[in-house]
Amino acid sequence: MFKNAAQRRNLPGDDLALVRAAREEIKQRARGVAALIERVECLSLTADECSILQPPYGRAKHLPSPDRPYVHLAVHTGHGGVSVTPVWAAAVGGNVVMSTVENRIKARATALDPMVALSVPAGIGSQISFEVGGFVKQSPDPERKLIRTLAEMYSTRKTGEQTDGNYTSWDQRERNERIRLEVLAYHIRNELGDEPVSRSASYVQELAPRYSSDDLPQPSGRNAHDGFWGPDEKYTEDEPELREARDELVILGMARQATRSGYRSVTATYGHVACFGHQGLLRCRQIGFDVIDIKGEARISFLVDRRDCDVLQRNPTAAMSAAKYRSGSVWLQSQGLIQLHDDPGPVRDAIRRLESRYNRVHHRLALDLSTGERTPGDFVLATLSHQRLSSRFREAERSLRSAKTSGKR
Repeated sequence: MFKNAAQRRNLPGDDLALVRAAREEIKQRARGVAALIERVECLSLTADECSILQPPYGRAKHLPSPDRPYVHLAVHTGHGGVSVTPVWAAAVGGNVVMSTVENRIKARATALDPMVALSVPAGIGSQISFEVGGFVKQSPDPERKLIRTLAEMYSTRKTGEQTDGNYTSWDQRERNERIRLEVLAYHIRNELGDEPVSRSASYVQELAPRYSSDDLPQPSGRNAHDGFWGPDEKYTEDEPELREARDELVILGMARQATRSGYRSVTATYGHVACFGHQGLLRCRQIGFDVIDIKGEARISFLVDRRDCDVLQRNPTAAMSAAKYRSGSVWLQSQGLIQLHDDPGPVRDAIRRLESRYNRVHHRLALDLSTGERTPGDFVLATLSHQRLSSRFREAERSLRSAKTSGKR
């Protein structure tokens, strides 16, 4: 059902019937979940937290990237898996609201498991952020009111472009229904000040973990490791924006070393890691990261507090998303398995490189799965192995291949 609901509608009769049946069942589940969530006591965002998602200085639009606040939404995809992607968002009535379409993983996953996590930075390059754990309540948006509001806040209309902003191409090509996602929080970790401040609903400790031991991925579950795509060779170096559109290292704020193997930092782009915390609930945390070479594989690397290693070894599934520093609509997601490296030499090198890249102390850049204030501890190096990449450019290519395949039937 989960897979069938993802298919596009330009399919032959039998396949289209399966798609419609799967989507209808998911809609029924989403309606049942929404009715239950209405009865749950949840937390509201504070005025300071809401202000992160509001255009500053009384403006109607957000500032350009890297000061534009893309929210990173982490969802449970079943069997202990996770996905995280940057989305447009706003604060309405003390809750975070977003828009998606019915076949996207955000709609399908939250209909089957409404518990999500959000990382909400003040901008792609901002140190200021807060984290939300909550329940998603879905509701139809047939008039596309929310996406029009978000498009006016986030997008800059181009000459000849439709008044709804740049989101319309997906809707027009696939004719999918728009869904409104509202996150009702049960946990908020506020890192807007010098020290994190957490608040939780009274029932948080009673929430069930989102996976069982039978769901945990096997270490060899995916043998392939996707490499990062380079620049688009169709364009010359005199056309840097077009040439860089496909370059996934640029999205990560990194570049290959010109004179030797390895990678160097170009911009201090933050990543947002989705994984499961100590209680088995989804977390989404802003981190500093690097790209290093491990046995010929280019891997995303970051620091992990040693006190969190046990939980990451029990379920190493993780995903990280990043939005391009100067063009937030260009994004990249890496899904894989966390591999821990405890050798002191690489850990020291990682600390030095991260502190140089972000100009911050390393314990502020590490993945921290505590729920409140924690004294800095020891750290180990983590990398994402068995990497599966997705990006706006990769999605566009997959969409074109799907359209061509459907046209041949």
